[in-house]
Amino acid sequence: MRSDPDVLTWLPSYFEVGLGYSRLNSGVLLAAPSLAGLISMVSGTLLSDRLSAKGWPTRAVRIVFPALCAFIGAVVLPLANAAVSQICPPAQTAGTLGVFLALMAIGGLVGPYVTGLIVDAASDPGLGYATAFRIMGIVSGVRAVLAIVLADPDRDKQLVRGKASA
Repeated sequence: MRSDPDVLTWLPSYFEVGLGYSRLNSGVLLAAPSLAGLISMVSGTLLSDRLSAKGWPTRAVRIVFPALCAFIGAVVLPLANAAVSQICPPAQTAGTLGVFLALMAIGGLVGPYVTGLIVDAASDPGLGYATAFRIMGIVSGVRAVLAIVLADPDRDKQLVRGKASA
């Protein structure tokens, strides 16, 4: 489960309104994806670093592995940061990561608003929540597939560093 603002903002409401859980049980249920996200962030990063140290291809550990995790619903932000760091020239890494994280933060502004629009437009709030979470899952899956198909850190690193030296 993702730990983005949509999940933190709307998941407890979905548990209460959409699924009929009490407020207390909704809070307890919210802890499950948060705990899973924490475990997946730490273990995913450790696994990625170990595989990279053992000589696995960069594309496998920085693109395919996190994209597959995103496809099945895991948290992959630390691995995305590692991929950006690996591609950028050292002098530009901090600035590039700043822009990358700023762009990702836009989702924290837009996501809850769009989710609210979907919930408000639905005939039933529970249906609206379910629709919003389905859309998030579909978008995440499409982005994961696009990353697997289009991203190649070794190729991109050469392209970026070639342009920086030109």
